[in-house]
Amino acid sequence: MRLVTLGSFLYLLTGCAMTKLPELPASDIPGQWQAVNDEGAVSWPQLEWWNNFKSSELAEIMALVEAKNLDLATNVRNLEQAQLSLRNAGFDLLPTPILEPGLSRRYNGFEADDGSFRENNSTSANLSAGLMYTDILSKPASYNAAVARYDGDIARLADLRLNTLGTAASTYFQVLLIRDRIEAAEQNLENAEAIYRIIQARADAGTVTPIDALQQRIAVQQQQNNLKTLHQNELSTRASLATLLASSVNDVQIAQTTLQDVTVPSVQPGIPSELLLRRPDLVSAEANLRLFRANVDLTRLQFLPNISLTAAAGAVSSSLGSVLDNGITTANGTANFLLTLLDNGARNRSLQNSKLDLRSALDNYRKAAITAFNDIEVSLGNISLLESLAIVATQDLARAEEAYRIAGVRYREGVADYQTVLNTQNTLFSVRNAFLDNKLARLNAIISFYQALGGGWQRPV
Repeated sequence: MRLVTLGSFLYLLTGCAMTKLPELPASDIPGQWQAVNDEGAVSWPQLEWWNNFKSSELAEIMALVEAKNLDLATNVRNLEQAQLSLRNAGFDLLPTPILEPGLSRRYNGFEADDGSFRENNSTSANLSAGLMYTDILSKPASYNAAVARYDGDIARLADLRLNTLGTAASTYFQVLLIRDRIEAAEQNLENAEAIYRIIQARADAGTVTPIDALQQRIAVQQQQNNLKTLHQNELSTRASLATLLASSVNDVQIAQTTLQDVTVPSVQPGIPSELLLRRPDLVSAEANLRLFRANVDLTRLQFLPNISLTAAAGAVSSSLGSVLDNGITTANGTANFLLTLLDNGARNRSLQNSKLDLRSALDNYRKAAITAFNDIEVSLGNISLLESLAIVATQDLARAEEAYRIAGVRYREGVADYQTVLNTQNTLFSVRNAFLDNKLARLNAIISFYQALGGGWQRPV
């Protein structure tokens, strides 16, 4: 008991001598977001942030990704293994109990002097119990290192989940964009064919040159080729989504056909300092910092004795049934102190290396934090810019459609020439694509913003 008490005292003494954890300078953490006017905003996305897009089909797909994605399943198993390792580290804080029962039987046969054969049988039983407490001083630091590794594993799994779900949402929106483009391409092809029929009729009548008909025929063929390409792109993008779902592309059917029904949610970031607890890559960087702090502690302990304690008690009897009642009881305890006195400065060099690693880990943490804060500012700026461009894109599309309508009417009436029709037609095709691209860009900007905020995740206590 004296040995165990001494070990416990040294254990607590070592825990109190822990290296102070470096912190981020206050200047690295902004007091508020520059792009947010409401200083009191404390809004953060929910874990199921995709519900803000008001698409039931998207919600179903995201649920399937969480349930079926193979990368996520692998990392969940990795986390379970990390939990087992942490549990082992927790038990290593305590003395190791030892219980060893034993039973032996000895037979001895020999020939006596009178020529007779004699036998001698003996049975012995033993039972020993004790406690073993090794490397006492290093246990707190080793446990802190295990906790830091586990926290890092949790954060990395959250980061993978966030990236995987973000990719799934973006891929789903890409499918809808391509379907919108297919619809626009079909309309473009219909318009081009209508103009071609008019020009061909006039060329047959001799009122225009065949060159105009040939040029419009080229325009029709280009739209036909574009339509075929879009159908193939839709299949390829749907296959990418199927891979995330661990399914065949033939089994992934998307009912929604347009981005127009998808809501672009309004966004609001929370308090900047809370980002350190909500963004998985920052939590991972902080856990890595704690891991290197534990390495410094373990290196410092090399200057102290390696202390191990063992206490045991045992009993021996002629039978297992009476080993506790009539056995011969023994007890012993040992304490080992091993201290290295000379090592040509190896421990000093190791300590300096571990301290340098700790400083590098702090710089990496600072870099990750500064990058994260800047990501939020850039994301807010992108969202604001795309919203203003959306207004212009909507107005331009209305103008282009009206210009094309007027040009077509004037051409059929013989007032406008073919080149005017061709120019307004090409402008309409371009403006339609720009309008659709803007909608997708806005949705992807929201996804990136949710990812930059940590996707609603928060470091578990």
